[in-house]
This record gives sequence, structure tokens and C-alpha cells, in this order.
Amino acid sequence: MTVEEARRTVSSELRAAIRAATPRAVHPADDFESSSVRIAGWDPEEPQSNDALLHRSTVYLAEHGWQILPETTDSEDRSASVSRAGLVEGRLYASNRGLTFTGTLTEEAGR
Repeated sequence: MTVEEARRTVSSELRAAIRAATPRAVHPADDFESSSVRIAGWDPEEPQSNDALLHRSTVYLAEHGWQILPETTDSEDRSASVSRAGLVEGRLYASNRGLTFTGTLTEEAGR
């Protein structure tokens, strides 16, 4: 898989997870810089809690082969460490009616 293919795969799968949680989500342009990745989506009228958004998106990712490790937070925001072997590692955050993934393509991605 080339780096470009890895980026497209990560973008596609994370956008699908965001849509699974909030179907009317809008997405800014994905941000890829070297091996860094940032993908976001939100719906300003989303009625679900951050907890529900994170749960629905991580269930989708887990069903598609991602590893999910929920994290404890001391606010209304929610987050989980998420990774897909040989592709990407990062963190998925739920806050303010939206979801944001920040992470890094693994060394195996793009070989």
C-alpha cells in the first residue's frame, strides 16, 4: 500500500465511523502532513451526548478491525485510543457535538 492509499483508507474508514455516529456530519478537508493525520466531522444540531457519539463511532471501528481503548476524562469530552494494525494509531475525541481523530500513520503504512 502506498502512502496515498493509506491516507485514503484512513480517511474513508474514519469518515464512515463519524457518519455512523452522526449521519448529517459535515467534514472539513482532511489534514495530512507527513505521517500526521487529522480528520474531523460534526453536526451543529446533533442532539447526542459526547459519550453516545464516541460509543457509536468506536463500535463501527471495532466492527471493521480497529483496536479501541476507551480513556477516562474529567470533563464532558470523551476520547479513546484507536488503532488499525499496520496503518494508523491515534486518538478519537468527542466534544461539542463532533468527532475528531488525530494520529500518525504507522511505519508499515506506505511500504
